[in-house]
Parts: sequence; structure tokens; C-alpha cells
Amino acid sequence: MVIPVKKLKILSLVLVLLFFGSTLAIATTNWTTSENYEMEVFGYNVYKFQGSGHYAIFYPLPNGTVRLLKMGKVGALPVFVKIPRGAWLKEYSKNPMVLKALPTPVVVFVNDKGIGVESLHGSRITLKPFQIPTRPEPLSIKPCPGGYVPVGSRYCVPKDPTSNWVDVIASKTVTEPISFLSLEIDNKVLGDVVFTMWLFLSESTYSYWTVGIDLGGIEVRSAKVGENFEGKSLDIEYSTPGTITPNNPTWSRYLNLYVKYQVVVFGVLAYDRYTGKFTKIPITATYPLEILSTGKYTIHETQNGPTYVEGNPNGLFSPQITSQPQYYRIPTQVDLERKYVSAEGGRRTLVDKRSVSYSELSSSSSISIPIGPLAVNELESIGVLSKYPGVLRELEIVSLTLGFHKMSGEISGFHYFLSAIPQRDCSVLSYKITLRTQDYQHVGVPMLLVTVTDGNSGGLCNPQTGVCISSHDGNGIDR
Repeated sequence: MVIPVKKLKILSLVLVLLFFGSTLAIATTNWTTSENYEMEVFGYNVYKFQGSGHYAIFYPLPNGTVRLLKMGKVGALPVFVKIPRGAWLKEYSKNPMVLKALPTPVVVFVNDKGIGVESLHGSRITLKPFQIPTRPEPLSIKPCPGGYVPVGSRYCVPKDPTSNWVDVIASKTVTEPISFLSLEIDNKVLGDVVFTMWLFLSESTYSYWTVGIDLGGIEVRSAKVGENFEGKSLDIEYSTPGTITPNNPTWSRYLNLYVKYQVVVFGVLAYDRYTGKFTKIPITATYPLEILSTGKYTIHETQNGPTYVEGNPNGLFSPQITSQPQYYRIPTQVDLERKYVSAEGGRRTLVDKRSVSYSELSSSSSISIPIGPLAVNELESIGVLSKYPGVLRELEIVSLTLGFHKMSGEISGFHYFLSAIPQRDCSVLSYKITLRTQDYQHVGVPMLLVTVTDGNSGGLCNPQTGVCISSHDGNGIDR
């Protein structure tokens, strides 16, 4: 029997509706267990937003641009989005010798509680706005227009926008060497130094979106989980086979790896209560895409300098040891950890930090790396920093974030060890950058950049008084 075309179309529609209905019924019963798992129907990713407001879903592309995938208002039904991951898979297939992480889509949203950003990782997404510290409002401040809600003391955003409320101000993909680990010994304060810097990046290493927003003197920073890396791993150990005694007034070593990462600046429609004008609030986000320095390396530091024992030091993206830092700056608003060390007592362990694989972002399952200068230069060259001064402040608080998470058959992580004989009273300085997670937890992510000083050089802390003066790298730490 031949079925008429009209009836065939109706039958097809019924079958599709039945399929979607059964799929959505299954999905509805499983939202509580799908935060970390994606759901796909007919090539479309399915997301259930929990919360309220208007959303815009963006996705970075290999050519450095960012595509708007979908805009809408949060409702009771799931959202279907077609994500062009094929472009990344094609791009990544060209070079199997690197570690690469697919980017996750990013959703920017506004509602009656403010403004926020989330990574679409999993199929159930909770939309929680930025938690913004409150400050006293100036007497001359203007009220928010009708339909707008305050975010911080200066800006208001639309809680129920109709269109054109968010866009991409700029997007850049950059590749450059960046210092992942370092040791600086100031004024010959240590003798008989022994150290080990070990870093292992593999398919259990995850990339994170690090998001920064400046709200007129109030900066907020957060981390959103992305995807795990895939490809060739990196296993690097930089250590002293014996002991060394620095002879220079400032002795420093930086372990630099080549990284490809994305910097995106979103712009959200806002009302400036100081000027009484409509403007855009920039939101800056970074995402590590590739670790190009891969393979196995063993580097020994001797009294004569670093020597490669295993691995090619002259490869295109080989790790490099330098005496100068390869980064833009230490992010502002970092916690400076200071450990006082007395000259009495002989040899002792000054630093012993190691990671532990964990299912979530924690202080022991993550590291933070400063962004490089190239990203800042690229945004400056196209006029973004002059037009939106807040972007520069956001670049000064964001970093690159990696997580070490549990995965069957895979490990990743770091170990940083330092032992020496103090020659004078000194302090061991290291940093932690506080990132807010989705549930408003504050996680102190370590930066493996260590300085040992007696406090007699600019930017370093007096070991007895704890007073720190202006930093030699322009960071201006006053703690």
C-alpha cells in the first residue's frame, strides 16, 4: 500500500513528536544526575536551565571568532542547541602531538538578581548571577531606569531585555610561552639549595573558563569547568641532582610552556548610574585550548645552569628555562602566602606542595597560570583597551586555570619541593588566586611561582615586620 505524501508527512511528524516526548520524559527524570553529562538528540545538545532571565549562548571557533548560537528566555522546557564542534575536531586532527581541549559553550544571562556567566558542561545548568560585594552608594548616584536592576553600586542591567542586550566586543586566540613554575632567590639568602618541579598534564587535566568582571572598582572573578584535554601528554621534571648555591644577588628560574588560549570580551547592555548614560559592561573570559609543549623532559639545574638530560631543548615548542618571567603580570587580588624562616636550625623543607586528583575544583586539584603579554597587546592593538578601560582591569585579575580530576586510567598533577640552608632570616612567598565556583564557594587556586627573600629588594616582604613594598613586576602588592 502506498501512503499519500500528506499522510506520510503527518505520520513522520507524529513519530518525531513521540520520540521527543519520550526523550524529554526520560530527560526530565534524569536532570538531577546529568550535571556532568551531555544529552544529544538528532545532533542537538539539550540543556535544562534552572533559574530565570534571558540568556545568550556563545561558542568559540578555531578561527578566533565567537558565534552566537541562541538567545532566549528561560522557561520550563529544555533548550536545543546545535554546537559546531566539528570545526574543532577538524582543526585538532591536524596535530596529534599536542594536548587539546574542546571549548565548552558559554551562556551569558541577566535576570532580576543581576548578571552572570556559566559554562555549558553537562545538560543541567544552574544560572546563578555573580555575587557582588556591596559598597556605600554616593549621594549623587542616579536611580536605575524602569526594568533595570542594580549590579554593584554603579551599573544597572535590564532584567527582561527584548533584543540586542549582549554581544562579543572582541575575541583573540594567542599562542605564546608562559611561566608555569618558578623559583626566585633574593640576595643570596639560601645555600645548598635542592628543588624539584614536576608537572604532568594528560587527559585527566581539565581546562576552565576563568571569568572576570569590573563593576566600577569592584572586581569579581570566577571559574567555570570546561572539557578535559586529549592527545599527547606532558611529563616534565626540573630538579637539582645535587645542591646548588646561588651566587647572583637575584637568582631566578622560570619553567615556560607554550600555550594556545582564547580571550573573549563580552559586552552587556547597562546603565551607568554615575554618568546617566547607557553603556556596555565588559566581561573578560580566558580558556586554555592547547598545551603545545608535550613529551617527556628531564632538566637538571647545576651550578653552571640548566641542562636537558631527556628531551629536545631545541624543538619548536620545547619547554624553556629562563631567568626572566614570561607572563603579563601576577594577577591582582591574589592571596600572598608568607612563611617566615629563621636562619637558625640548619637545613629544612621550605616548600612541599603536591596535587591530588579530585572530582571538583579545589586548592589541591588545580593550578593557576598568569596570562601572557601577547593577549593584552592584541586587544590593545584593536582599540579595545582604550574604548573599554574596564577590560584592562579584568585582564589584571584573570588567569589560566587547569584542574586535575579523576579519570579512569589517567593521572595528572604537580609536585613542588624546595629545601635549603637559610643564610639569614627570610620569607618564602607564594600566591593563591581566589576563584568563585558555581555554588559560590571560594577556592584558593595555587600559582606555583615562589620567591625567597630577606625583604631588602623592591616588591618583596620583610621577614620580621611582614611589610611588603611595591613589586618589581609592577604588581603593587601592599600587605
